[in-house]
Amino acid sequence: MKKESFDAIFENGVFRPLINLKFREGQAVKIIVQFDNTLPKKSFPETGIIAQLTANPLVISDFQPLTREEANERWE
Repeated sequence: MKKESFDAIFENGVFRPLINLKFREGQAVKIIVQFDNTLPKKSFPETGIIAQLTANPLVISDFQPLTREEANERWE
């Protein structure tokens, strides 16, 4: 069996190879998955809208946020 190694991205439940592979219809292949744990963690940009709103929240007159208890009651 010919061996070939390549990088791939896993998106929406599908492995997408980062190279152009050619297979015959019905050809059997063996896939061995090695995880790369060095990928950067996703986070909000430090200058993005979330950071801006956290630093300077919107002030809306007559707005009262729900208490934790009220939010939990509405969830049920």
